[in-house]
Amino acid sequence: MRASGLSLQRLHHHLARRGISVSPVTLSHWQRGRSQPERHQSLLAVTEIEAILGTPRGHLRNLLSPRRPRGRAVAADSGVSEAMSRILTPGAPLEKILGAAAYRFNEHLVSLSVHETVHLDAYGCIARYTVSHVVRATRDGVRRLTAHHNLDDPATPSVQVTVGCGRLEALLFRQELASAVIDIGFGRELRRGDTAIVEYALDVGPRWNPSDHHERTLPVPVRQYLLHVFFHPRNPPPAVYGYYRHSSRAARENVRPLALDASHSVHILPAKCRPGIYGVCWNGSSVAEPPDRPARRPGD
Repeated sequence: MRASGLSLQRLHHHLARRGISVSPVTLSHWQRGRSQPERHQSLLAVTEIEAILGTPRGHLRNLLSPRRPRGRAVAADSGVSEAMSRILTPGAPLEKILGAAAYRFNEHLVSLSVHETVHLDAYGCIARYTVSHVVRATRDGVRRLTAHHNLDDPATPSVQVTVGCGRLEALLFRQELASAVIDIGFGRELRRGDTAIVEYALDVGPRWNPSDHHERTLPVPVRQYLLHVFFHPRNPPPAVYGYYRHSSRAARENVRPLALDASHSVHILPAKCRPGIYGVCWNGSSVAEPPDRPARRPGD
């Protein structure tokens, strides 16, 4: 569509002229992966879209997943796509990396608890994330968990993942998007109702821009979310706050001050983890300037 210059409204108009009735909203859902064409009329629309966009016959239809089962057996999965679409901003890094699959993110897993620890270095930059994640399968055959991290410094040159529980299957780091997507295998196929634990550490390459917050998106409720942030003893922030956002477009709410403990750390542990974004932010650190950033060589 981008190559052809067509908008969703114009595509809707072209389909209508060919006798195919599909609303712009439905076309948008297909484009963003919130739903996929499955009914006979919808599949006819895909064939016509191939002709309108000039793609080879069958090119788009071959990208469709098998028709999804219906009924109570998949009731636990049915809200994942809708929940992700409420939280995720169109064009967000996760969508750019995974495409339509971003709206089916771990759709057959339910998060029971997430324990996340963030370590800052002496220059106020986030240097390491460690995560312990407990999940339950909602269908047979689930083999892996996919994790996504947005890094707040677009100049981050590299990341390294060490898995303590599970097996690293893939790491995709997109520096231009400051994002990393990690696939961690369970080492077995989960049956419906089985639980699994994944633990990993994400070490971030040299950073030059100090961080001022960290947050996690929870598209569906979880039993427990703990965010623990450690500041370097040489560079404690003058003020720290916990907060909540109901979507990536929303402003911070429930903002409350947090006091540093003896370990120069703070944490949030919401009593009820409703869907949304939970985070900790801090004011500019008081000491230590980062070293000069090395000059980029031609071709870097």
